Amino acid sequence: MPAKNSTITIEHLLALIGRQIVYQQHVCEIVELLDGRVFVLQVLEDNKNIQPTQYGQGHRTVPVTYVLPIFDGEGELHADLLAAGLQVLLPEQASR
Repeated sequence: MPAKNSTITIEHLLALIGRQIVYQQHVCEIVELLDGRVFVLQVLEDNKNIQPTQYGQGHRTVPVTYVLPIFDGEGELHADLLAAGLQVLLPEQASR
């Protein structure tokens, strides 16, 4: 169940999909919203991970991804997303 936040709606979060932020010094795109409480970020640079098969053998290269919670335990934006500048994008979305 998503943390309670009266100012940020699911529509605001969905509108952020496709937007870019800088996370851990990497330019990332928000590619997915999971359960209304977690963002999946994909690094847009040339960094790649080797994806193993179910047997642990390297199979193919895939983009680096991060899974970040949107809210902390008190319903405020998570510190990692604040550091990535997400709060700058939200007022823009809320005014639409």
